Amino acid sequence: MLAGGEAPPSEDWCVLSRPRDMTVDEYGDTMNMIAAPLLATQQHPSHTPNTSVEAPHRSFAGGIPETDPEFPLTLDCFGGTWQGTVKLESPSFIKVRVQGFPPIVSHQHISLTDAAAHPEEDSGILEGLIRDVRLERDSTFWDGTTNFLIEPLSGLIQHPGLLSHMLQVNLGQASIRLQGHIVEADDTLPALLPALVKETRTSTHSAARPSSSSEMAVSTVQSTPLSMVKANGQRIHAFHDSRVDSSSSSLPIVVIAPGYAETKRDYVTLAYYLATNGFEVIRYDHTNHVGASDGDHFHFTLSSMKEDFHTVTEYVRTHWPHRSVIGLAASMAARVAVKAEAERSSVDHLMLLVGIVNVRRTVAAVHLEDVFAQYASGHNADSANILGLNVGKQFLHDACQNRFVTLDETLKDAQQLQVPVMMLSAGQDAWVATDDLQAFSRALGDRLRKQCVMPDSLHRVQENPKLARQIYRQIVEYCRETSEPSQDHPAVIEPNRQLLGRQHRREKQAHLPNQTSTIGAGFWKDYLQHFQTVGNCEDYLTLLDHVFHTLGPILPGHRVLDAGCGNGTAGLSLCHRLSTAPSSHSQANPVQYVGIDVIPEALTRAKEAMSMMAFFSGRTANAPLPGLRASWANLDLHHPLPFPDGSFDRILSNLVLGYIKKPEAALQELYRVLAPGGRMVISNLKPDGDFSGIYQRLVSQAHDQQERIQARELLNNYGKIRQAEKEGRFQFYNQAQWRHVLDALGQPHAQIYPTFANQAYLIIIEKPQASIGSVHSEPTAFSQLPSRECFSMVWPAAA
Repeated sequence: MLAGGEAPPSEDWCVLSRPRDMTVDEYGDTMNMIAAPLLATQQHPSHTPNTSVEAPHRSFAGGIPETDPEFPLTLDCFGGTWQGTVKLESPSFIKVRVQGFPPIVSHQHISLTDAAAHPEEDSGILEGLIRDVRLERDSTFWDGTTNFLIEPLSGLIQHPGLLSHMLQVNLGQASIRLQGHIVEADDTLPALLPALVKETRTSTHSAARPSSSSEMAVSTVQSTPLSMVKANGQRIHAFHDSRVDSSSSSLPIVVIAPGYAETKRDYVTLAYYLATNGFEVIRYDHTNHVGASDGDHFHFTLSSMKEDFHTVTEYVRTHWPHRSVIGLAASMAARVAVKAEAERSSVDHLMLLVGIVNVRRTVAAVHLEDVFAQYASGHNADSANILGLNVGKQFLHDACQNRFVTLDETLKDAQQLQVPVMMLSAGQDAWVATDDLQAFSRALGDRLRKQCVMPDSLHRVQENPKLARQIYRQIVEYCRETSEPSQDHPAVIEPNRQLLGRQHRREKQAHLPNQTSTIGAGFWKDYLQHFQTVGNCEDYLTLLDHVFHTLGPILPGHRVLDAGCGNGTAGLSLCHRLSTAPSSHSQANPVQYVGIDVIPEALTRAKEAMSMMAFFSGRTANAPLPGLRASWANLDLHHPLPFPDGSFDRILSNLVLGYIKKPEAALQELYRVLAPGGRMVISNLKPDGDFSGIYQRLVSQAHDQQERIQARELLNNYGKIRQAEKEGRFQFYNQAQWRHVLDALGQPHAQIYPTFANQAYLIIIEKPQASIGSVHSEPTAFSQLPSRECFSMVWPAAA
């Protein structure tokens, strides 16, 4: 809390506080020695902070001797609480150490505020940056320490006792203004992007004028299904998006070729931006690929994708013979479009969105192995995982035979292009190397009319919806330049959000009946068997750390439900954390841990893991800690839970709800069994996630070939999950969708934070206390519940 009991102004706040057993005066006297050098720094006339130049690397070694005191503190951050210490590392740096892995990253801007002062007192404020964040592994599997330095920008402003009081750490919008770091939750992004986008060629049109009210009113977009037949007889399914009054339009037709592992539904928003501003759009699904077009993705080839591009552009030429055509191709489809246009020009302008130009290098960067070199050496497996999707052996043969693979082959195609090109690339693209893009740009020569770099964007642009919308505005403006280069253009009109959401839902629902899914009990059995590998990944351990800290304190007698416990990784982590929290120990009133899952084999592994933990600690399987009782049950979250209302004080569900057909219903059921005053923490994958970074780190940490094989199998299964997501069978909600679900649950103030290397959301829900006179029901003994396979369920009422 802020001084005076006010709540922090945003969800991006952390709070550092003094120990409860020290008074302000006692703590303040000892902390003066820390603040004094900072005051001297502030008062020095030559000290002028420069926030535009990154500070040189600072080591934790040296500085103040180790005999200088460290003072305990509490870090309240993103809904969780971490314990640690603070000390003066040098006259220019404050060092903070916390146990665990809070969401702290380098270059975050911080404001340290004396929140313990009375409202009428002045509060000391220290502005600074977080520098040199380092993680230390401790002796146990789950434990670690986060170290970070705070570099003051202007020293102490008010008084030297600042660190003696509660310190507030602001991780909010100031960091974005200072560093250009784009965060999804930031509403200041629209004003920032024009300054962040780097263009290699200056556009010729004049500044945009505001839209008139009449222009804003004409924004209704209609989406009409289309189908085209390829030469081989396969049918391509597409949508024609246009404004209802576009029949007399002379603007170009934009053909959107989705990237590899993407469908036309991924580009609804872009299509509606274009259509709302007067363009007509054709977006389609590739054949032999995920989506609605004919063929199974296992038979996919890049040549097939090239034939799709030609088929669609020829269809557009035939039906709109007097209109120019802009081809917009994303990711791998950009490489294919370059070859297609080099062989036979079919568009008037070509736009490449995060285009891959070196297929071999991209695949090697994602998979950490050169599958094309293996193929060339005679290793010809029946199938391969390419960028998250499983394909047959024909993919590698076709790519090599038809010269899609190397950078040199791409440069030769670029030199054959006859059409002007625009390139939009991502500043944080782990899939595409900057030097490859530079070589490709040089090969294009004068044909490259414009090039934009999107700072902080990953390869999958849709991961950051607000940044994606800024990119879509850039695309609209470029399309206007190509069609009417000498005219003043109005401001880009935003598409109607309700129409856009309705079309998303319509396409998702229409796609379901036509698909057969490979996801079933057998898949989950195999998936959980290989999930043991990701349990060793640092990103996953950080996720578990966030889950544990955001659950809040677990006290003797608390009942904890692990909904979708899988192999028991989260439960083991929880038990370990409880072992380090003496306040949770009570043999007379133990914590009750209950793990449930739909896969019996996973429950067996969870129980065996707990037994192993108990064995090495010299305890029994059901009581691995003096104050803990553990039990498991085979239950399906698709059905109502056999527990009375308010049965559990804490509930966690880690990366599970997105796989449920109706996550809202499952969440409602979990909320029902949550006790009044209890807390529930849910983690769920983000839509359109990019797990290449996590996979790379996982493989780099592998100790032997078997672990690398297991990591590859995990990636194969993730490819199936991506396919099921595209088919609408999995529900990976974005932040706005989660807000809608939480509002319907009656939880408008629930907290949502990014986690798991920004590939998942953490949702924290607290149930209000029961009204006076209400009765907190005791859970029923498991023997009284419907007959289901289970393991040693022990409740206080049945003990």
